[in-house]
Amino acid sequence: MPPRYIKKIEHAFKSLLNLPLCLILGKGDPFRIPVDPAQIKSILILRPDKLGDMIVTIPVFHAIKKHYPHLRIEVIASPRNKGMIEHDPQVDEIHLYTKNIFKDLALIMKLRRRRFDIVYDPICHDSTTGLLLSRIIGRGAVRAAARKLKLRSFYDYCRPYLPDGTDHNIDNGFLIFEVFGINPDSVDPFLPIHLPEESRRKADHFWMTLPDNGSFRVGLNISAGSRTRTLEIEKYIEIVNYLHVNHPNLEFVILCVMADRHKAEDLMRNIRAASYLIPEHLSLLDVAAIIKRLDLLISPDTSMIHIARLMKIPVVGLYSGHKRNFHFWRPYRQKHGAVVAVNIDNIFDIMPDQVVSEFELLIEEIGYSEKSPSGKDH
Repeated sequence: MPPRYIKKIEHAFKSLLNLPLCLILGKGDPFRIPVDPAQIKSILILRPDKLGDMIVTIPVFHAIKKHYPHLRIEVIASPRNKGMIEHDPQVDEIHLYTKNIFKDLALIMKLRRRRFDIVYDPICHDSTTGLLLSRIIGRGAVRAAARKLKLRSFYDYCRPYLPDGTDHNIDNGFLIFEVFGINPDSVDPFLPIHLPEESRRKADHFWMTLPDNGSFRVGLNISAGSRTRTLEIEKYIEIVNYLHVNHPNLEFVILCVMADRHKAEDLMRNIRAASYLIPEHLSLLDVAAIIKRLDLLISPDTSMIHIARLMKIPVVGLYSGHKRNFHFWRPYRQKHGAVVAVNIDNIFDIMPDQVVSEFELLIEEIGYSEKSPSGKDH
């Protein structure tokens, strides 16, 4: 059964739970908004979900600390995404939500006793989990959410979810600033993930092994979170060879998970451009430190795309044809750089010439020039 149908069944089951919940839970109080930041000491942010969801919310943590250094930030994370913030000095404490009812119940009751001033749910759909956590933990707290639809009224603050909207998940996270009476559009969102010193050291070591020739270096990530979200290796070979014909001075840094290294090696054997494979056994933070030095990234994986964009690195992203998901996860604040499949369940129908065409539009947008030593105008 396709993943989207499994997800629909899950959502339908949770919707059945919403009715009795709505009878038990009281409505939110919008008159509590905006709050006086000087009177706020702590905020709990709910991110007990996927890796990409955490990545797009990290700039919010950093922006809150930048505006309100006195504010204590605690985060509920999942085992899948905790690693992205466990070394981040802007996060004061992390709590692990495991989907184990016994462990999680003890955690929920402990956090309830903390008496947070704000509980923020940035999950951008009607999440029963997010609603329950915010209501049970947030005793007396201002309960805020980014975007909901049917459950919107149970929060003190919430923007409506727009099924046909074009809002981006990064911008959705910044809606918390409306709780403080600040226009989210006035807040700088380009605040990248924190890179620990060990990750920076590994990246430095890798880059020292590459020729110091000032080339324009393109990262090519061939891995993604599921098989349906990446292309067959023959298409990546075509993409690189097409780009090499158009821009002989390009060099490629190949990114992949350990399980795909044999594919990466096959790719390198069949391309004419200079290429370099990242070292084995790197964490995502280690890879992020390498991405930081790229001139451009091509990737089917949205986590990589947002890591790069928050560093202001141009990206060419490959997406399935699911329009709402595309708008949520498209390359952030770029005019060009998105290649969208027709199929809504996978990206298999994307062709190499589509990727090359979007690459050409993007490098024109960023002012790429073969004339300068680095391949860019300065």
